[in-house]
Amino acid sequence: MRKISVLFQPLKIGNMQINNRFVRSGTYEGMAKENGEITDEMINLYKSLAKGSIGLIITGISYIHTNGKCGAHQVGIHSDDMIPGLIKLVDGVHHEGGKIAIQIAHGGLQSPKKMVPEKPIAPSSKIISPLTLNKPKKMNENDIQATIKSFSEATRRAVEANADAVQIHAAHGYLINQFLSPFFNLRSDKWSGSDEKRFQFLKEIIIESKK
Repeated sequence: MRKISVLFQPLKIGNMQINNRFVRSGTYEGMAKENGEITDEMINLYKSLAKGSIGLIITGISYIHTNGKCGAHQVGIHSDDMIPGLIKLVDGVHHEGGKIAIQIAHGGLQSPKKMVPEKPIAPSSKIISPLTLNKPKKMNENDIQATIKSFSEATRRAVEANADAVQIHAAHGYLINQFLSPFFNLRSDKWSGSDEKRFQFLKEIIIESKK
């Protein structure tokens, strides 16, 4: 049985070296401005986490498109206007010796109507969200390709902000998870019908984001 001391040993993830094995999981903090910009309050929170010697800090979900916002005061990474604030956040963590990954997501069916400018979107329109009671718009091919591009652009912004990593949120009933799920994804095209086809949306996001 390995000793607990291994938790305090450095670890390399890809090209990223972290000081120990402690990871702060992405947790929605609700501390951004209403338009998604980073606040000083939020920067101070993350600096405190870094001071506590957390090896890797993952931010709460940042929405990649205005139609994918999930909650009030959620961080936005949907526009280049967000980059200066993200740079301050990343610099604050780095100054304290920490590493930071920015978590990106699209709420899809789980984006409350009052939070988004258009009708919420989803792989299918037949399922009403058990969380928001939304009846969404079924995404057409243009919607799907535009959303894949939005994830890619969000990744670019994270890179420009000097983040150490990006975490693509594919769980908890958000849009990517909706594509993966046979319950939510009732399409009859290339994006559904088998495990491989339901995975295709996430696969395309990863491929596009790595370019």
